[in-house]
Formats: sequence, C-alpha cells, structure tokens
Amino acid sequence: NIATMRGVAGNTRALPSQSTSQPYVRVQARRACRRSVAVHAVASNDLLDTSYQGTLPRVSFSDEGVVPFSRRSNSRGGGSRAQAAVQAPAGARPVVILPGFGNNTQDYEAPFGQAEGSLANNLRERGFTVYTIPLERKDWFRVARGLLTLGFWSSTLTTSPGYAWYLERVRATVQRALAETGADKVDLVCHSAGGWLGRAFLSDPQYHVQPPATARASVAGIGRDEPSDSEGGSGTERVTAALPSLPPLLLTLPQPLSKAGGKGVRQEAQEEVGKVPNPAVGAIVTLGTPQRPPEGKRDMTGGAQGWVHTTFPGAVFSDAGVAYVTVCGLTVEGRRELGADGKPVKVEGRQRTPAEYAYDSYREVCGQGQGVRGDAVVPLDSAHLAGARQVVVPGVWHSVSRIGTFEEASDVVWYGSPEVVDTWLEHYVSQAYGASGTTTATAQGLGAGGRVLAAATAW
Repeated sequence: NIATMRGVAGNTRALPSQSTSQPYVRVQARRACRRSVAVHAVASNDLLDTSYQGTLPRVSFSDEGVVPFSRRSNSRGGGSRAQAAVQAPAGARPVVILPGFGNNTQDYEAPFGQAEGSLANNLRERGFTVYTIPLERKDWFRVARGLLTLGFWSSTLTTSPGYAWYLERVRATVQRALAETGADKVDLVCHSAGGWLGRAFLSDPQYHVQPPATARASVAGIGRDEPSDSEGGSGTERVTAALPSLPPLLLTLPQPLSKAGGKGVRQEAQEEVGKVPNPAVGAIVTLGTPQRPPEGKRDMTGGAQGWVHTTFPGAVFSDAGVAYVTVCGLTVEGRRELGADGKPVKVEGRQRTPAEYAYDSYREVCGQGQGVRGDAVVPLDSAHLAGARQVVVPGVWHSVSRIGTFEEASDVVWYGSPEVVDTWLEHYVSQAYGASGTTTATAQGLGAGGRVLAAATAW
C-alpha cells in the first residue's frame, strides 16, 4: 500500500508556512494530571483498541485543512517555554534507524546534502549512537520479486520473499552496532513502512541476532545484496541467538511459496513463529507507520503487512520488556469534493491541495479519506498500536521531502526535524529507560521531581 501511496502522489500545491500560533492540546499518560501544551500521548494497555481517540488534542484546522506546527518561545514568564532538549541516558543502547518505503540512507543522514538537522544528526547531538540501514532508492524494486509468487496475488505472503532483503539489512546493521559498541541490545527508530518491517524484525525468529561476540564476526555482511537461498530464501536453516540458560536453537525456516497440495505460506510460517522477541532489541519507536493494511481493500504488500499485523498484534512483546512507542502527526484533514455518486471529483488543470493529497493517501492506507486526519500520508488510526505509548504531535508532516516527492525539500517540519525530535524522544526515553532525558526546563510544564513531559500535559 505504500508503493501505491507513493505512486498516486503526483504534484501538490506548495505547502503552507509554519505558524507560531499555540493551539491547546493534551497528553494522556496513566494517572498524573498536569498542564502545558503540544503533544498528546497515551499509555495504552488494551490490545484490542487504541486509547488516544477519546482525548485527542483540540486543534484548529485552517481553511485548507492544515494544522500549523507550534514553536514555543523560551520565556519563563510568558506562559510558554522552549522544548527541553532530551539527552541520551547513561548507558543508552545504540539506535538503528529503519527507513520508510522508497527512502534511502541519505534521507536520514544528510537529506538534500545537509547533515545538520537530519534525524540521525539530531539524535547524535543528544548523545545517542546512531546507525542507519544502508539503502538506495533502487533497492526497493526488489519488493517486486513478490509479484512472481502465487501468494502475492492471494495476499497470503509473509515478509518473504518481497521484504527479506530489507530485514537482512536490518539484521546486518544490528550486528554491526552490537559489535562496534559492545552493547547487548539496540533500539529501533522506524519511519513509515520501516515500522511494520521493524515489528517483523523484532518478532520473526529467523531474524534473531547472534550474541555480540558472534556478531563481530559477521559485520562484513553489512550492505550486501539480498539474501541467497542459503541465507534465508527457501528452506534454509539458521541458528538463533542463545537465550539465558538455553543453548542456541536450530530453526528450519519455511519455503516462501507453497507447492501444490502443500501447506499455505502463512500456515507454514505461523508454525515456525517464536514466542519471544528478538533478544537484540530493547525498544521500537514508529514514526508515521501504517501498522496494518486497509480494511475492505487488497493488501498491496501481498499479505506481508497483514501477516505482521495479525501474527504479532499490538505491543505483543511489551510484557517481555520491549518498549513500544507509536508516533503520528495530527496535521492534515483529508478533504475532497464528492460527486453525486459519492466518489471524489477528478482534479483537472491544477495541482492537488494538501487536503486532497491526504484524502487520496488515507484512502490507500485505511480505506477512508473524507474527514480522516493524520500526517498527510498516514492516518492516526493506522499509525498506533494498542498496548504502546501512543503519541500525537500536531502540525508534524510525514516526510522530510515535499509530499509526493523524494527529491524536493519541504518548508514544513517532519518527525526528524530539530524542532520536533524532542516531542517524541522524551516519551521514548521514558518508556525505554523509565526516566526523563531532559537536561533543561523552566518553571512551567514540570512533572514530579521537575521532569518535563515532552512539553506536554499528562493526566
């Protein structure tokens, strides 16, 4: 569905400039009640539902259907303050960035040739050790290999064969991070489609990473071509990382495509799925991720996204100690002029507005567009996982580039912008380490012990 979403992008009208207006917004955590502005976050424990919906921020949409991002001043006495810079806690795990569909490494390390202000650089400035999956845009054509399988057309594929190459890249990068830092685990920061693929990496035992001592010998595999049959293609064997007090387990992985008369692809995979998370992952943060396929429409990933959603639902491994944080912008409301038949009127002779683009994108992602709200590409309802800390940030756009493009810079903020990073980073640090990472704060917006709750209200 991400491929289709990118394909319908086309040209859009120039996006509106940011505003310094400050809409009243809210954050819900578990119990405490405080007062401030900017981010809405919910600690959800119900695996069957999301929790943010009943307490969404009260924001004002412009006539164009857009919510501006609010940059607070640094005044102590003026009723607002600057977002406190979040710092990596002592002993913080390495962060591995998982790019979204169609994105490459540069988009997160040095978009448009500018390293300053990139997501990776912003995290490094805050004390995190950061690795980004090595990707070129052309690598995404490998997803098409799934088109050659019967499972794709019946939407019964797992992440193999279309996305196995991506997950092998993740595995190699995690091994590199562990080998170079000596850490036992990493945290995954995943953008867009990288989020559900990150969940697959976290959950599918065939990608469990070896202990650091063994991983150091495998660093040379970083950035190689997609796996051959002997590396995870068909009927391969792989040794998982040893669990505490247990020897390594030898798993026989399923064939990616069932033969006539054999078991279905998902049935084979389901029988092999483990009951424990990847031992090399401590936390997963998703930024504007479509967590599940649209209802009533065909899964454009050939079933891979749906398989992840149904096999590893919600924050399935939170009880095993994995921290989950899902983040989405509340930025654009999907709006289209509808004809008498209820279908959108075709836009001719002009570029689509952001609201029209969002309508088209939301329909591809969740099956609905009119009045749906999200980050201009992914709607709120699709971006959150039940059981995760759910964070909603008003005015934040989906991508570093102008919507519908990869090569044109945007004049609005996205999840990786310097002004935005701390709004969700605070919740990640809180969930993953049980403490605040902020180093500066004013007298306003403080929680117990002076902790800043991501410049947001919590109750």
